[in-house]
Amino acid sequence: MAIPASNGKTILITGINGYIAGVLGLHLLSKGYSIRGTSRRAASSVPLLKGPYAPYADRVKFYEVPDMTVDGAFDEAVKGVDGIFHTASPLDFSIATYEKMVIPAVRGNETILASALKAGPQLTSVVVTSSVVSIINPTEGPRTFTEKDWASAALEKAIKDKAEGVAAPGGQLYAASKTASDRAMWKFRDEYKPSFAITTINPSVVIGPPVILPESGSKLNETLRPLFNIFSGTFKEVPPNIGSGSFVDVRDVAFMHTWAYEHPEKADGERYIACEGSGPSQAIADVLRYAYKGTPIAEKIPVGNPGVGYVGYNKETGKVENMNYLPENVKVDGSKARKEMGFEYITFPQSIVDTAKAMEPLL
Repeated sequence: MAIPASNGKTILITGINGYIAGVLGLHLLSKGYSIRGTSRRAASSVPLLKGPYAPYADRVKFYEVPDMTVDGAFDEAVKGVDGIFHTASPLDFSIATYEKMVIPAVRGNETILASALKAGPQLTSVVVTSSVVSIINPTEGPRTFTEKDWASAALEKAIKDKAEGVAAPGGQLYAASKTASDRAMWKFRDEYKPSFAITTINPSVVIGPPVILPESGSKLNETLRPLFNIFSGTFKEVPPNIGSGSFVDVRDVAFMHTWAYEHPEKADGERYIACEGSGPSQAIADVLRYAYKGTPIAEKIPVGNPGVGYVGYNKETGKVENMNYLPENVKVDGSKARKEMGFEYITFPQSIVDTAKAMEPLL
């Protein structure tokens, strides 16, 4: 593999050992960028450097940031960078307290932006990884949500539960954390009017091949683990959808972050939903059974109710094609990014198959 020449630009990625961040880092390295990455423990980034990042080792530097909620946490890492991608944020549905989910997300946005003010005049853009959960209020369906919409329900409920001492579900707290951290970010932009652009990328459920595999499927992240559990037969029944049942491929998410950095004059102040379309759990099972038909793998994949919950299942062939939402479902519209950035999303069936192929060593 030919290593591209350095383009002279250095990008900081917070939470570099995360799923999206790992793919984003490799994407940037392949385009000639140098990267810096932060993680809570330096050791957690070593597998990247020994694995997919090894060919680019001279253009990679890691920083240990044990607590991103501390003022000045990112000051050293941001010095002299040309762009910042802030992907670090809690994504663990087992977290059950407001203090451990919402507060770190808000403070993380505040501290990275405060550090960005000290990075130097060469900094042109800060791109923050948000989520569609900061856009959609699921109870308002059926309707189509776009970047013009702002979520509120999850945060309001989380604040109420906190005041009443009630434990909140992890998914609700995650949605609250993204809503609250987004608000903190836009407030910062209004107050400080920085010279650099600020943009959010708001992905739906992210799947797609990770750049590095954990030692077991149980250690995959919150969005890949359910897919693996269907693929491996760990789930004997098709599970409920994650969130809105919408999806996007991680490779498209990496492309969108990079585009936003490379087009600060267009992306400044913008939110971009990253969503190809419908991606329910039943369709995951249907795609995998078709892709692996005739193999022992297919025999373990739960059947569920083929074709139920989405449009695009061919009953005669068993193939998933031309997927779309049911009319009564909440819909997430990712067309703004597709049109403005000039790309086509990786389709749901292709993303599922590519992800499964990457996961085969874990079976």
